Parts: sequence; structure tokens; C-alpha cells
Amino acid sequence: MKDKSEEEYLLELWERNICPCCGKHIPEGTRVGRGQKRRGGFCSFDCYSKYYEVELIERAKHLIDVFRRTAND
Repeated sequence: MKDKSEEEYLLELWERNICPCCGKHIPEGTRVGRGQKRRGGFCSFDCYSKYYEVELIERAKHLIDVFRRTAND
């Protein structure tokens, strides 16, 4: 059997109201995330930031670079 893609995994957990980071049940109306099922839904912003930590760090580095370039102009 072929392994599920991350997107399929996140969609499945979304449908089951399970946080992909900690595995806790997400009560109705309390899910946090980007608002895209394929990106997952999380029980808290802490879990969201842990799951996407590397991506968020890279985005922050990019913003710092942009700020430095515009500040030096």
C-alpha cells in the first residue's frame, strides 16, 4: 500500500477533528490554521507553529531580508 501524502493525511485529520501535531480532538468551532483543509487544522496556535516551525522560520528570514534591503535603499 502506498503511503499517504501529507495533504491526504492532513485532510483525513481535518475530517476527524484531530490535531495533526498533538493528536488531541479539536472541539467544534475552535480549529486554528490557515483556513485551508489541505494545510490542516490545529487545536491551538502552539500546535500550528510547532507543526510549521521550519516554514515559519524561513518566511521570517525572508521578511527580515526584504526589510534590510528596503531600509538600505
